[in-house]
Amino acid sequence: MSSTFFGFELSRRALNAQQTALNITGQNIANANTPGYTRQIGNLTATTPETISVSGGTMSVGTGVTLDTITRARDAMVDNQFRTETSKQQYYGTKQSNLTNVEGIMNEPSDSSLSGVLNSFWTSWSDLSNNPTDSGTRSVVVQRAKTLTDGLHSISAQISDLQNNIESNVKTQIPLINNYASQIKDLNGQIKQAEASGDQPNDLYDSRDNVVDQLAKLVNVKVTETPDSSFSSGKVSNYKIEIGDPPQTLVDGGAVNQLVGVTQATGLGGSATTAGNEITTVQWANGTPLKFGQDGGALQANIETRDTDLTTLQGKYDDLATGIVTAVNDIYGSGTGAGAGAEFFDNSSPVTASNISVSTSTATDNIIGTGSSGDGSIAAAISSLSSGWSNLTDTATNSDLTDMKTKYGTSLGDFYGATVTQLGADVQQATSQKSAEDALVTNATNQRESTSGVSLDEEMTNLLQFQKSYAAAARMVTMMDDMLSTLMNMGLTK
Repeated sequence: MSSTFFGFELSRRALNAQQTALNITGQNIANANTPGYTRQIGNLTATTPETISVSGGTMSVGTGVTLDTITRARDAMVDNQFRTETSKQQYYGTKQSNLTNVEGIMNEPSDSSLSGVLNSFWTSWSDLSNNPTDSGTRSVVVQRAKTLTDGLHSISAQISDLQNNIESNVKTQIPLINNYASQIKDLNGQIKQAEASGDQPNDLYDSRDNVVDQLAKLVNVKVTETPDSSFSSGKVSNYKIEIGDPPQTLVDGGAVNQLVGVTQATGLGGSATTAGNEITTVQWANGTPLKFGQDGGALQANIETRDTDLTTLQGKYDDLATGIVTAVNDIYGSGTGAGAGAEFFDNSSPVTASNISVSTSTATDNIIGTGSSGDGSIAAAISSLSSGWSNLTDTATNSDLTDMKTKYGTSLGDFYGATVTQLGADVQQATSQKSAEDALVTNATNQRESTSGVSLDEEMTNLLQFQKSYAAAARMVTMMDDMLSTLMNMGLTK
């Protein structure tokens, strides 16, 4: 037979369980707008029944309810999808931003862009061919040439500045990844300690997931959670973070592998740099390079833009400067008069976009615009470079014509136009990919929110449900008290 106070104990358990469930609901409501908060669920479980004797045998009678666990509404598969798409989104977003900055530097098409300046340069030679002895026209040619060289200098300097700015971001992101790794390691230790005591530290789980989400913006992330074999209960987990492709361990439980930025003695594109502007590569502390894989977050996008996209673009401008100098000087010095063998552009050292300059021997008064017959043929031939190479020499000792056709295609203008078109295509591709990833991240976020987010309507329903259950349990206590009072007063008279 059950105890006289059996009903009181059953009611007490009900009151405790419903009150705790109400508190969990209140926690969810309080954090409905807290970023990174995961909805918590109180799992109510019937307690172990009591066996009582009845006529002819025994019978199990329920003993009430208890709050078994408080779990988070979390879906590991959705988390993995969200982080994967976030890494890709940040990769393409960073590429788009960097390349858009390059578009701003090029400023194409516009009258002040390099293509406009280059066209004005060729036009000035055409004007000179029509009036080769006019000092004012000669002065315009020199001035347009200096405007062209200044334009190339400016673009080259801006590309270098952008590379250095991106490099600064890389140098900031490497220690940031290490900082995230240390935070995850510390949280792993706190969580393991709590789990070993039988607790489920949901707030710590949320903190760790939020750090991993931030890490996924910089590099692609793989999370592996397995039971820790050091604990026989099976309720203590080992949390492992891998980054890159193939995956390389960043955090494994309480162990962290640090990344380091290695500086090189030469700068971007192989040119010497001053202290503090060295190129940075990323590797593990043991010297093994970090392998990013494909579309692996903002860090990879910055490194690729800095070392590949901008270095290639800088090389294109250097090639353009070299081509202009080679072609113009070839024709400029081809006359048979006093100007034979002269240089219009300085060619004393390897020409780049950063150092191209008009020869010091070229002045307004002695600029050559005519052939030996004074017919303006030199200026006309240089002007024709805007559309092709027909006036370049190609002899056994001078292969300018063959080299130009091979390297620059139909003309210098077309070569530069192809460079501009390629950049536009790269920006368009990055923009398109970013838009696609934005949609995927939004979809993954919505899935995550539907699972882990707090719905105030649902919580209000739970609030009413648990409140009614608590009131009913309290009513049961009152009823049991009345019953016990009746029992205690039986047989008593006034």
